[in-house]
Amino acid sequence: MSALSRAQAPQKNITGFLLIAMGSAVAAVLVILAVPYYEGSSARIASLYTNVAGPADRSIAAEIQAYGVNRSRNLAAAKLDLSNEVKAETSFDSQLGTITFPAAADPHADDLTAADAKRIKLIELQLKAPSLRKLRAFDSQVEAASAAVDAQVKIIRADLGLPAVSGGLY
Repeated sequence: MSALSRAQAPQKNITGFLLIAMGSAVAAVLVILAVPYYEGSSARIASLYTNVAGPADRSIAAEIQAYGVNRSRNLAAAKLDLSNEVKAETSFDSQLGTITFPAAADPHADDLTAADAKRIKLIELQLKAPSLRKLRAFDSQVEAASAAVDAQVKIIRADLGLPAVSGGLY
């Protein structure tokens, strides 16, 4: 009877155990591989930021320089310079929004975008000026808004371990 009871005894099914064990092993390997990936994430994020900021700085610097020349001479050219500056800043903000920042820098990225949005709104108001004199009347307000952007840029660059900006806006 004992031979019969052994034959009728349910077989132990280890398939479930093997599936759980294999899944756990794969998860452990992925975690081990992810550690070096995340350790280098600060450098990658800083690189992403500079890849966005560099072209924006060059474009905006050119538009600011052109506006400096045209602000006293040619209303249409000055407005075109300001319009191009708004496009460059809007593009920077859009690209900045695609970067996933670490927790410490994330609120500062939002603050930078908000400060930049205020600056853009001022420039858009400036674009509606009907004369060169009225256009230039906005310059001090735009400079003050630029100072707020500069302050946020200093904070986010420090968060990312980047040196202070030299000559550019971002």
